[in-house]
Amino acid sequence: MTVCAIMTGLSALLVLAGSVAGAASQRTVIAYGSERGGPVRVHVLGGASGTRRVLQSRGLGMDVEPTWSPDGTHLAIATSDASGQDFDIAVVAANGSSRKRITEGASWDEEPAWSPDGKWIAFASDRDGDFEIYAVHPDGTGLRQLTSNHCEDTEPSWSPDSSQIAFTSRRGGVPRVWKMNAVGTGERKLSKNFASSPAWSPDGKTIAYVSGADGDSDIFTVGASGRGVTRLTENDGITDQGPAWSPDGSMLAFSSDRDGDFDIFLMQPDGGAVHVLTGGVWTDESPAWRP
Repeated sequence: MTVCAIMTGLSALLVLAGSVAGAASQRTVIAYGSERGGPVRVHVLGGASGTRRVLQSRGLGMDVEPTWSPDGTHLAIATSDASGQDFDIAVVAANGSSRKRITEGASWDEEPAWSPDGKWIAFASDRDGDFEIYAVHPDGTGLRQLTSNHCEDTEPSWSPDSSQIAFTSRRGGVPRVWKMNAVGTGERKLSKNFASSPAWSPDGKTIAYVSGADGDSDIFTVGASGRGVTRLTENDGITDQGPAWSPDGSMLAFSSDRDGDFDIFLMQPDGGAVHVLTGGVWTDESPAWRP
């Protein structure tokens, strides 16, 4: 994508933020994974300068699935070895420096989620033979297992007060959204039908998620109690995925292949004012807003 295209996308984002979202401003910054230029790397788009930059990686592996620290100074990412296997969780400064792996070993560790109080990073790992939810301190200490069953538990998302975690579980054969207390107790199923990729809203009242029950993949919201399902996107044969709330709750970013390849889009929480943010022939996914 050209510099002009980048600036056009960002300018549109800022216009949308000003006219539709209200509280968003030129401080808006979104990190996402992109394969443009080679292996998947974490790209950061936004800020007052309107630039896109790439977080430098070590070696030939991939960096994916960024999540911001609550103060916006660091990112947790899933990073692979040169073969694209053996993912671990790493913490890196927002400028790409001071990278530190906080998990290691032969297991596949992925989908980090930084708690809003800054104390924990939840992630999914197959270290016990199937995927479960774990949590670790940002310095790599205090590893603890939160779920334990014979089905896959993945995609953790924290409530804004850090007291609960929503996640995807395949208990019962198909993925559904569940939630639990931050210590792993009180597990409860929230969705009756096919659902994944939960994202808790900043006010704690709503969870966005993805459902593919009708054959394609669309974005919905549901109340944190499990009631009040609302459909936000509806496009036959299109995959919409990876919803992420803006810090003020006025917008959702998501990844979609509606223009032929996966790009980052924005929309209002009611599904309106859909706007493309990134373009080109590359795969852009897993958007994450800086606090």
